[in-house]
Order: sequence, then C-alpha cells, then structure tokens
Amino acid sequence: MKKNIIILLIAACVGVTWYITKTKPTISAVTKSQVENLLLERPEFPARPVWWSDDAILAVGILPENDAAAAAESACRVLREQGVTTTAVEIYDVLKIQQDQDWVKLAGNTCQ
Repeated sequence: MKKNIIILLIAACVGVTWYITKTKPTISAVTKSQVENLLLERPEFPARPVWWSDDAILAVGILPENDAAAAAESACRVLREQGVTTTAVEIYDVLKIQQDQDWVKLAGNTCQ
C-alpha cells in the first residue's frame, strides 16, 4: 500500500512539474533581441546581457564605478517598456568578469 502511494505521489509531482514548465510564459527571441539592443545603446551597459534560468533572470554587466542600483532600475525600465514583467535583473562587475571570470553581483531588482 505504501509503495503505491509513493508511486502515485511521484507521478503527481512529475505531472505538476511538466504542467508548470509548459504553461510558464516565455519571452520571444525578438523581444530578447530588442531588449539587448536597447540596453547596449545605453552607455552604462558596455557588454551584451545574458539571459539565465528560462528567461527569469537578465544578467547585465556594468563598470564598477557606475551606480549599480540605478543601472538595475534602468534595465527594468527597458524590460517593462518591452512588455516584460516576469524577469529579474542582476547587475555584475564587467571588469571582474573579463579579468578573472569572477561574477561579482553588484545589485539586483525584480522587474514587476
């Protein structure tokens, strides 16, 4: 009896996980490209952004002397202008990435 309940619970978990991943809204490639290009036009973002975790996080690099919190808000503003409200922004030190391959997070913001 216990074996049947465990198998049923595992099957239910797999079903719920599959349903969530299939019904989760995704960002189109065109929208991602537009967001990247708009961010690259701004002087505070010298490097192309990186999309992580099924488009849930947008990682953006800035120079360490720039205001990371303001950069996060600016990136969120660009996302909202493109209709993207389900993504968080993380700001990283682009010099550390280039020199040491070390991703040092400077700031973050949820863009809702």
